[in-house]
Amino acid sequence: MRRTSVVGLMLMAPLALLIVLFLILPLFRFVVLSVDNREIAQSLSETAAALETWQGAEVPGDAVFAAFGRDLVRETEKGTIAKLGARLNFFQGGMNSLIRKTTARSADLEPTGAAFVQVDKRWGDLKTWRAIKLATKRVIPEYYFNALDLRTGNPTASVSVEVKPEAQQVYMRLWMRTVLVALLVVCVCTAIGYPIAYYLANARGIAFAISMGMVLLPFWTPLLARIASWIVLLESGGIINGVLVAFGLVDDANRPQILHNLFATVVVMSYVLLPYAVLPTYAVMNRVQPTLFKAALTLGATPLRAFLTVYLPQTLPGVLAGGILIFVLSFGFYLTPELVGGPSGSLIGNLIAYNFSKSLNWGLAGALATMLLLVIAAAALVLRAVSPKTEQKI
Repeated sequence: MRRTSVVGLMLMAPLALLIVLFLILPLFRFVVLSVDNREIAQSLSETAAALETWQGAEVPGDAVFAAFGRDLVRETEKGTIAKLGARLNFFQGGMNSLIRKTTARSADLEPTGAAFVQVDKRWGDLKTWRAIKLATKRVIPEYYFNALDLRTGNPTASVSVEVKPEAQQVYMRLWMRTVLVALLVVCVCTAIGYPIAYYLANARGIAFAISMGMVLLPFWTPLLARIASWIVLLESGGIINGVLVAFGLVDDANRPQILHNLFATVVVMSYVLLPYAVLPTYAVMNRVQPTLFKAALTLGATPLRAFLTVYLPQTLPGVLAGGILIFVLSFGFYLTPELVGGPSGSLIGNLIAYNFSKSLNWGLAGALATMLLLVIAAAALVLRAVSPKTEQKI
C-alpha cells in the first residue's frame, strides 16, 4: 500500500507542478499587483519622506516642493519621467500633463511653492497633493476602490472613501452588465436546454445517438470557428438580415444592427454554453424513475401538476448545477464579447485584457482579476453545495 501511495504521488507530481506554476503563482501575482505601489513610492522617495507629517489641511511648504523637484530631476535623468507621469495620472486626472509641463521648466524652476504655482496653478490645489500623498504609499487599496467607482478623498484621514463623479463612473456599469449578461445566458440556456435534456432522457436508438451528437458537436468545433459563423449570420449583410429583406420584413436601407451589441453577446454566449445546460440536466433526468410521474397521473394529478410537483423537483438539482456552471463560465468570457459585442456588449473580462495589454495598468487589471476570481469562487462554492443535494436526489 505504501508503494502504491508513492507511485500515485509521483504520478500526481507533474499535475501539481503545473497547477502551482500556471494557476497559483499567477493568481498570487494578480493579488500582489492589485495593492503594490512600490515603483511610484521609490520614484518619489524624497517627496514621501517630506510628506510623512503632512496632514492635508493646506498646501505643503517649500520643503516638500523642493523634495518633489529633486525627485523630478532624478526621474528625468533616468528617462522614466514619462512613466511616472502616466502612473500619477491614475491617482488624479491631468497629472501627466502637469508633470510634463513642470519638467519642461525644471532647469530654471526654483524649489519653492510660489515658483511651482507660477508654472501651473494646480500645484496650489489640495487635490493634487493629496493624490501625490496617496501615490507615495507602498501598499494601497486604490485599485480596488477604482474598480468599484470609488476613490480616496483625503489620504491622511482614517476613513475617506467617496464615490466618483457620475461622468467618471465606468466599472460598476461593466460589473452590472457582466452579471446581467451571465444571468440572461443562464436563463436562455436553461429554457432551451431543459426540453432538449428531457428529449434525450426519453429518446432511444438512432434518435438518441443523432440528438446527443448534435449536443456534443460544439465541443468538437473550435470556438473561434463557432463565433465566426455567428458573425456571418448576424452582420448587416449577413444571412439573417438577408432573409428579413427577402421576405419584406425590413427595408434594405434600414437593416437592423444585430451585431456588435449586447444582443449579439447574449445570443452567441448562449449558443456556446448551451451544452453545459443540457448535459447536467440530462444526467439527472436519466436517473429519475419514470414510474413516479405515471403514478402521479394515476392518482388523479393533471400532467402539469405532476410535472411541477413530482418531476421538476427531482430534476431541479441538475438545472441548478448547469446554471451555476454556465454563470461561472460566462462571467469570465472575453473572446466572444470582444468579437461580437462591440462597445455596448463588452464585459469585465474585456476591460481586464485592455488594462493588461494596452493601458498597461497592471495594478487595476490585477484588482479586477482578483475580484472576478472571488465572484467565480463564490459561485463555485454554491455549485459544490448543490452537488451533494443532486446526489441525494438521484
